[in-house]
Amino acid sequence: MSAPVRAVPNDLPLARPSAGERLRVAAVMDAAIVSGPGRQLAALAAPLRDAGVDLRVIVFQHAAREYSDYRRFLEGAGVDHVVVPYRRTLDFSLLPGLRAAIAGFAPHVVQTHSYRPTTLVWLLRRAGVPWKWVGFFHGTTNEDAKVRVYHWLDRQLLPSAQRIVVMSRAQLDHFTACGDRAMQIYNAVIPVPPAPPNDATRATLARVEAIPRPRVGVVGRLSAEKGVDVMLHALRALADDGVAASLVIAGDGPDRAALEALGASLGVADRAHFLGPVLPIEPLYPALDLLVIPSRSEGLPNVLLEALRADLPVVSTRVGAVPEVLDGTSAGRIVPPENPPALAAAIAEALREPRELARDARAEVVRRFSLEQRVAAHVKLYRDVLAGART
Repeated sequence: MSAPVRAVPNDLPLARPSAGERLRVAAVMDAAIVSGPGRQLAALAAPLRDAGVDLRVIVFQHAAREYSDYRRFLEGAGVDHVVVPYRRTLDFSLLPGLRAAIAGFAPHVVQTHSYRPTTLVWLLRRAGVPWKWVGFFHGTTNEDAKVRVYHWLDRQLLPSAQRIVVMSRAQLDHFTACGDRAMQIYNAVIPVPPAPPNDATRATLARVEAIPRPRVGVVGRLSAEKGVDVMLHALRALADDGVAASLVIAGDGPDRAALEALGASLGVADRAHFLGPVLPIEPLYPALDLLVIPSRSEGLPNVLLEALRADLPVVSTRVGAVPEVLDGTSAGRIVPPENPPALAAAIAEALREPRELARDARAEVVRRFSLEQRVAAHVKLYRDVLAGART
């Protein structure tokens, strides 16, 4: 890694805002799909602009491939962004390319999301670039050894940032040595833009409407940390208890084939409906009777806030910031992770309860996790970093 560091000279002045100057923040996001962190970041752009902060998103794009879904999403949302191309996984041209993309914006603060942006900005700072750095930690996945190593590297390098931002109290445990440089900012309920459904969305909704009720939804990446296998075992338990429920699974990922095979082996293939990716996801929620989050690990799942905004009952495992959202309210039920019988029992109970009983509680959670509050937290974060507070 030392060669790329030496290849990046330090000739960039530290940008400091003058009185009345708008703040500029460059956010480096490594995402091809439209993930929860990516949607949260895009949702911040317009309200931050209104608050005096100009946000530019920097994304990576393989030079030989078509536009990524996330790049299309940013364009559709009108979010200011630039693209840094690369040609292979270990492409050291990313380092000077990223440096040039950041320098072209002259930001006051650079923030990173995921292990590759973290690593590249860490290397640039080792080379002497003077940008203030805020590193965001969104949690981990465990799909294979390579990804686990990447997430381990992310956690090792983030303590070099001026601030580390996490999504839940549990994630703060990864950074106890950083003291109050590690802080928590909750995800926000993202407003739904008014837009007519596209042809693909209409086709998906027509397919869902043909599925027998009650419809229990799982929304997310099909990988081990999301616990969809636990949900399939719970579906088997529901069937054994005589509870007629259909499972609607929206998302894709490396475990899809294995999960489909598991559903067949459990005898619930006729009840488990794999939709694949659903974008936008918001029109799906009204077609469901319950959202289930069977995850083994989370930060603060966007689907939880989205479902509550759609007035949809929720059952979730006790992971990440879910207890911080639901404990002490009747907005949703929480069960231990890795426990299909407990998950099945909570689902059956939720399906029996009249939906209107917890409507006010769900609305109150939506108010607590407003986008306005997250924007205010970001503005304070940037100003604290530039003022050198808690360094």
